[in-house]
Amino acid sequence: MKTFRIILFIMIGVCIVASLPAYAHHGTGISYDLTKLISVKGVVVKYAWSNPHSQLYFDVKDDKGNIEHWSAEMNAPTNLERAGFTRSQMMNFFKPGSEVTVSGFRSKAGAPVVVFSKAVLADGREFKSQGGPGNIE
Repeated sequence: MKTFRIILFIMIGVCIVASLPAYAHHGTGISYDLTKLISVKGVVVKYAWSNPHSQLYFDVKDDKGNIEHWSAEMNAPTNLERAGFTRSQMMNFFKPGSEVTVSGFRSKAGAPVVVFSKAVLADGREFKSQGGPGNIE
């Protein structure tokens, strides 16, 4: 009986330690100002189909002509797949060198980062957030 209790306490401890990363997930409202939608025009550098959020990296020229490196936190790949998008489709849409206007909610810290809402390419094609805090409709 004593061995059973020891094993039980070890198992409970393992479950608690294993669940800590899920507890640490941040809320979007903590990191981003969800009251101010901004739009930024730039050139796609890279699209990363990765967890926990896919990322769009793009360069923007500031008022003085200096390049600022921006990023947009997008939906998780699994959410995009559920909405009918494939990795290949997303990589083709966000090709490096493409001109893009990205709309989203800016980081509260002032970093050049947004939680993604919408992207419009120079040819007029559009991609919108698939739900979540970046969804503006």
